[in-house]
Amino acid sequence: MNFMIKSIIFFLIVLITNSCIPTEKQKKEMVENTHFDQNIIKNLHRYEKLKLFLENNIDSIIKFRYSLNTAVQNGKPDKIILLDQDCYSFFQGNYRYDISNVPNNIKKELDSLFHSFNEKEIQLFEVCKNRKITIHVKSDGGENGIYISHYLLWNENNYGYQYYKDTLIDRNCIYRIEMSQHGW
Repeated sequence: MNFMIKSIIFFLIVLITNSCIPTEKQKKEMVENTHFDQNIIKNLHRYEKLKLFLENNIDSIIKFRYSLNTAVQNGKPDKIILLDQDCYSFFQGNYRYDISNVPNNIKKELDSLFHSFNEKEIQLFEVCKNRKITIHVKSDGGENGIYISHYLLWNENNYGYQYYKDTLIDRNCIYRIEMSQHGW
């Protein structure tokens, strides 16, 4: 191909790719136009049962997951390989993050609580050292790498997200809708 044709093709690819990237205004409007899901609010008591279980077992869950991320040499943690995270996520289908990666004495009850939801009612949960608990209920979208996610948060004190909206649905539970962009 000659230079002119290559330049035109490149220009068209850039034009098409850039036309798919939402503007800041469009991103804000996406969040503003997304409604809080009434089924999530109606079923808050079910999510709170899981949250209470996680809260009561948070220290042992974190200690157990930390031990999986720690290499031991000569009876001591190897600081080079040591992976100490502030938060640990759990979901199905990935051995490292699977909900079964918890102490044996709580596996059965956690499995029962997690599976009391269908796959459209829960995607994952996260526990943090600062006692924050997040349940990622669902994500919608995917067009142009844009996702709108619905979260339930307890003990949340970070409000630094750019594209989100919150509502307090219980004395200490925040329901957050957040836009994220992947692949750009």
